[in-house]
Amino acid sequence: MEKVGNALIGLMQDLSRLSTNGKAEIKVNEKLCEPHQFQALFQHFARGTILERVDLDVDSLETQVNCSCGYQNTHDGEHNGYTKCPRCGKFAEIQDHAYKLINPDPSKTGERKTIRF
Repeated sequence: MEKVGNALIGLMQDLSRLSTNGKAEIKVNEKLCEPHQFQALFQHFARGTILERVDLDVDSLETQVNCSCGYQNTHDGEHNGYTKCPRCGKFAEIQDHAYKLINPDPSKTGERKTIRF
C-alpha cells in the first residue's frame, strides 16, 4: 500500500486537474490513515494552493475482496493482493486502494479550465 504522503500528493494532483466547484468527497483506507488525520494533512498542505478553498469530506474505505464467482465482501487482516474465496475456493482479488475519489467523479467531471484565486 502507498504511504500517506504519496496518497496525499496523488489526491492533490487529481483535484488540481478536475473541476471541483469548491467541494470534494473521498474515502481513505483505514490501514493508511484515519479520515480526520488525512483531512488535517490535506488542509495543511493545500494552504497557498488552488486547493486551499476546497471543502474536503473524508470517510473510511474498506478493503474489498472480489472473486470471479461473484463473491464480494470486506477483508480484514494481512494479504498479498489475493486470498482464497470462501464460496468457491479460487483465488480472489483484493482491492486495497489508498484512497478513492467519490465526488467529483473523475469519469464524469471535466478538466479544470480556469484557475480562480
